[in-house]
Amino acid sequence: MVVKLQLQAEERGVVSIKGVCANRYLAMKEDGRLLASKCVTDECFFFERLESNNYNTYRSRKYSSWYVALKRTGQYKLGPKTGPGQKAILFLPMSAKS
Repeated sequence: MVVKLQLQAEERGVVSIKGVCANRYLAMKEDGRLLASKCVTDECFFFERLESNNYNTYRSRKYSSWYVALKRTGQYKLGPKTGPGQKAILFLPMSAKS
């Protein structure tokens, strides 16, 4: 399955992540779950950082020690179980194709 995501800049280094087809925003809730939100809230903003290995990481602006992370199975990892140095938090930036 391919999901098209659109990153929208909020301010320098801060983005929201929107699912193009679903028209919903990625949000991290207070328990660390990732959900799709119909509207942008403070839980929808992430610090985007280009790491030295050329991968991007997305750290919650509201819950600043938690990262967006995907396991090998494709399931998300709870925010409190994420941290620097984990492979699950690394995303390879790719250009969008029309």
